[in-house]
Amino acid sequence: MLLILTLLRITSSQTLVYSAFSDTILDDTDNWSFLNIDPATVITKCGSQEIIGGHLRFANTQAATKLLQLPPHYRMKISMTLYIIDSWDVDEYFQVYVDQVLVYKVRYSGLAGTNFLCGQETRKDSIHQISMELDHTGLSTFIYLTSTLNGDAWDESWGFKNFELFIFECPPECLTCTNKDTEADCNTWRLAHSYYTEVNFDHFVTDGWSIQDGNQNKQNCLEIPTICGKEVCGKDTILKLTLLKLPVHTQMKIKLKYLRIGSWEWADHFQTFAAGELIWESPLTSFPNYLYGICSLNSQDVFINIDMTFPHYEQNTKILIINNLDESYSNESFGVRDIQTFIKTTICGDKLVEMDEECDDGNLFPFDGCFGCMFSCVDGCSVCQNMICLGCFDGWTYLEYEFSCEKQINQKSSIITFQEEYTEPQSYPPIDNCQVSLLEVCIVCQNGFILNQLTSKCDSICNYQIVTSQEQCQYSYLSSYCYSCQIQCSDHCLQCISGICQVCENDYYLEDNYCFQVEKKNLCQAQCQICIDDVCYKCQIGQILILGKCLDICGDQIAPYSLEECVCDQNCQECVNTICYSCKNNLKLLDNECIGTCGDLVVQDSEDCDDGNDIEFDGCFNCRYSCSIGCINCEFGICLDLCLPGFYFMNNACSTICGDSIIAGSEQCEDNNTSEYDGCYLCKFSCPLNCFECIDGTCNICNFGFQLIENQCSNVCGDGTLQNGEECDDGNLDSGDGCSKTCQVEINWICNQGTDCTFVKYPQLICEFIQQKNQYQYARIKFSQEVQLLSDINFQNSIELSIIDLNETYYNITIMEVQSAQYQVILQVEYIIQVEIFTNQLKYPILTVKLTEQLYNDNLAPLVNMMDYLQLNQPNYLTDEQVQIAQAIQLVSKVSFLSIYALSIILIILGNTLSLWGMLDALQQQSYLKFINVLYPQTLIIYFQSSELISMQSLLDSIVNFSQKASLLKFPYLESYEKFQFYQVNADITEGFRSEIFLFLTLLFCYMSSLLLERVISIVEMSSPLQGFPKVVRFLQRYQRKLNKQIKKIDRSFIHSTLLACSWDLIFMAMLEISSYHDFSFYRTYVRLAITFIILIFVFALILYQMNGVLTWKRQNLDQYWFQKQAFFLLIKKILIVSVLVFYQREQILQTLLMTLINGFYLIYVINTKTTEEFEIQMKNIIMEASLTLFTASTIVNWDILQQYFDYNFIIIVSWIQMFLLVSVLISYMLFDLYDFINLIKSKIRKILEKRISKLKSNEEQQSQNKGNELQKANFQLQKSVFTRVEFVYHIQIKQ
Repeated sequence: MLLILTLLRITSSQTLVYSAFSDTILDDTDNWSFLNIDPATVITKCGSQEIIGGHLRFANTQAATKLLQLPPHYRMKISMTLYIIDSWDVDEYFQVYVDQVLVYKVRYSGLAGTNFLCGQETRKDSIHQISMELDHTGLSTFIYLTSTLNGDAWDESWGFKNFELFIFECPPECLTCTNKDTEADCNTWRLAHSYYTEVNFDHFVTDGWSIQDGNQNKQNCLEIPTICGKEVCGKDTILKLTLLKLPVHTQMKIKLKYLRIGSWEWADHFQTFAAGELIWESPLTSFPNYLYGICSLNSQDVFINIDMTFPHYEQNTKILIINNLDESYSNESFGVRDIQTFIKTTICGDKLVEMDEECDDGNLFPFDGCFGCMFSCVDGCSVCQNMICLGCFDGWTYLEYEFSCEKQINQKSSIITFQEEYTEPQSYPPIDNCQVSLLEVCIVCQNGFILNQLTSKCDSICNYQIVTSQEQCQYSYLSSYCYSCQIQCSDHCLQCISGICQVCENDYYLEDNYCFQVEKKNLCQAQCQICIDDVCYKCQIGQILILGKCLDICGDQIAPYSLEECVCDQNCQECVNTICYSCKNNLKLLDNECIGTCGDLVVQDSEDCDDGNDIEFDGCFNCRYSCSIGCINCEFGICLDLCLPGFYFMNNACSTICGDSIIAGSEQCEDNNTSEYDGCYLCKFSCPLNCFECIDGTCNICNFGFQLIENQCSNVCGDGTLQNGEECDDGNLDSGDGCSKTCQVEINWICNQGTDCTFVKYPQLICEFIQQKNQYQYARIKFSQEVQLLSDINFQNSIELSIIDLNETYYNITIMEVQSAQYQVILQVEYIIQVEIFTNQLKYPILTVKLTEQLYNDNLAPLVNMMDYLQLNQPNYLTDEQVQIAQAIQLVSKVSFLSIYALSIILIILGNTLSLWGMLDALQQQSYLKFINVLYPQTLIIYFQSSELISMQSLLDSIVNFSQKASLLKFPYLESYEKFQFYQVNADITEGFRSEIFLFLTLLFCYMSSLLLERVISIVEMSSPLQGFPKVVRFLQRYQRKLNKQIKKIDRSFIHSTLLACSWDLIFMAMLEISSYHDFSFYRTYVRLAITFIILIFVFALILYQMNGVLTWKRQNLDQYWFQKQAFFLLIKKILIVSVLVFYQREQILQTLLMTLINGFYLIYVINTKTTEEFEIQMKNIIMEASLTLFTASTIVNWDILQQYFDYNFIIIVSWIQMFLLVSVLISYMLFDLYDFINLIKSKIRKILEKRISKLKSNEEQQSQNKGNELQKANFQLQKSVFTRVEFVYHIQIKQ
């Protein structure tokens, strides 16, 4: 019974260790820390209670945190009262983190509330009692409460109170445990070292581990002390600890709390080395960051509890904690606290031979061959080895085959008198506290006492550190903490658990559970006995002082002396002063000599072999060669001849085979089957089930309530008595009445005490597929009835999810609670499952849902099925290389969009006003391809993200963000269906129509502003002050003429072009509104329908406008007619395409075929439209329509019914082709616009050059004319000069 009690598992009782904020009036915040809020303001009034947080307090970017130090435990539970204030929006959650685990994430959107409690006057608040459980073994825990609210505290907030933390404690004296340990298991763990456990920053001591390439000073985040920390430790930082002279142990456990800070990547790993070997490695990136940083609001950080257990035997070892971070401290860093090192020691009496134990027979009885886990002789044995008796004392007879001694009885005569026969044996007085005695000498003491070898008395084992009923001290390493067998803390210890010091005073460090004062390091050797000012004056015994150094006198074979007294056994490995402390080659040390031991796997001179066991027929027994069973002739333990009948020669030995129908060797029977209860099991006799007495596999008597039939004990079904193996017994053998003919409860029946059966419909586990979104697939777990738990556990941990024939490393499954199962509370339980598969090898993976805990309805009827299967869609997964290619194509697409926008705007400025409208009208068709209801691969999903730039709706939304700035224009979200729901399209037409209103109001404002500006200019130029400035008047007149020219261009054709550009979005909004649900009890429904009919009227008016001249087409050139009515046919196409997308959204095949047919017919129309005037427009249309037709036609590979015929890689290849088609359209449009831009620039340049040339020519003609006039004038002057000279000569001649 004692053994059974010792091996009992750890109990599940819980203990309250921390409680806060439970009073009606709160005095303080109990040293909690709060993010982004003043702690002095967090206590508010909510009804008659004061709470933490509340109205106008906790909202966006705010959290409440607490670090708590806990006693040894293996599980914890948290409960609190949560206040939800105001009506939370969709997808807003309250979250609780416990260290690295997100233990609670529940959506509280859409709650109506119960009362006006916390200050809100328009909306009611709701109160929830929540709780959560998780496995936890850390020395401390970090609690983090927050929410995903995105609004201010005046709009939505939360608060809490009645916070309680329970733990499931380890058994007494256990310093660490798990929920799988027995009490005996956890008692073997011993604390070797403990550092950095103080919660108070002022008392935190940094001595202990050495830090290389990091800051040695203590750091803190939210006043939580750590070594290392943000931006002070990271890349190349190493934490070192050297452990010396550890007790004998078999395992080591290292526990710590690791603060991961910054943008760690999957390639960044945490690593731990012990004795040069890697014993633990993890990326630590699978744990989510806290919603808001604790080291700073925008930092990425999380506390992670790390628990490493590994085999370890060395008494001296070095432990390293490193990482392979590759970025600077500012990007990637870490902090550490709560580092504890445990070792697992051996226990004598656990039937396991470990370390220095020679044997372990599970008891403390002497004279049975093993006592105190050391070999001993049996009673009467004088010489023994390895529990085998080899000789007896006088008066004992040696039994050769039993290896034991029998007491000899000498009878002096053959006649024994009646008095002699019944003479009572001599009685001796009882020995205090002794259990077994012999001839007034105690051999075994009672529990709680130990035999004193000097006095032969039983002393209280308080002095031996063993617990009695009134004592607390147990282990030898607690001797310093044990006073009068009561545990107390050691000197200079601030905090201890069960006598084990956890935290020391300042200027003291913790080592081997003691607090030692931090002293200046002594430069003398450890062997120095007297050291003054770092100079050694005297060495310890066994050492000699030479030149200021202590050298060994003996044992190291290099000592300066060769003394005879220094010599030890030749097989001694460690010898000091003639005393041998360890031997070579696994030899055992006995009486200062190294001797060999049979069973140590080392063959000594006196041994033939040594296989380390005592199996008799395995070739080596008692370190002598032996033959196997069934072998007659063997050599060196190897069989050389044929085996006996029933034996088979295998692995150089004769062995039997169970199941060959031949009884041989140690086999008792052979029935050639593996049935356990048929009389023979594994070739050994076995009793039938429920048999009370059996001999050699044959049952003679069955248990009560069972009858013997053909050597089987069967219960008597139908006798009205409930027996073992029966679920019910209603006194008959009729099925259909709740109890079947085999006495099993039938489905949908409940039997009270096995007899009174009532029909109750059993609840059923239901698994439903919801949707696939990108690489994620979503499923729902629910039940056909409201159900409850009958055990107080976290039911989410009882849901086991797996994918058939797929390794768990290739997928990740996340369970999200919608409504969790509660203890003895009937609820409509529901969970959402998110599945991400990292491979494309599976066609249709099968998800297995298995429940390990039963649920019951209100009539205590159990689930009819606890396992279900669900077929998922084909995984939508891309490799990293494919993602990079898709993103590159997406970038090309975005650059093309922006380039086309820029070129079109420039062309509008330069005079080409139709370029932007035409481009938008054509390319918007691409953005609507994503609504085809097929499952696109990830490549196309990534590409379609860039198509948001095309949509007129998205373009207008990017210009003016009404949802953030215009509170009057906020509209409720009306959920769509199928692909529209996937892209979160709001089916409320008022949401999209506001952008169109903004567009037309903007255009109207520009038009009215132009008219007003023209009027102002005409008034200003006629004013009298400007009459004296003719140049200014001429400038105003010239600008007025240009403005008047532009205003005249704004006519019905401009409005018509604008409506055509917006027609895609207008028609789509109207069709989606028609297909949506309408609640006619709400006035908004009539507003939405009115807007819808207005849009349809405008569209119908556009059609009528385009139909003008349709009946007179015979009077025109046919090609010219087709080209002029292109807008009419394009509008008809838009209506057809949008109608097919909206109304055939659930008809995948028909939707794709109709869209391909529409695009194909329109492509034929565009090709047959021949015009020489607008060749560029025709080429653009042909490229666009050809790409659309090929795209919609190729989507057949994405049909659900054809998925099983196409490999996913083939679908990816098709998607690359489809992306090329769409991108080629963008590139061609960009080239055409670039060509127009270049031609327009060339035309402008040519006009400027012609104007300058003309001006130069006129200037040259003017200059030429001026030169002619000057030449004529010069000729006239010349003639006049000649005539004057002639006249002068004539007059001279006359005078002479």
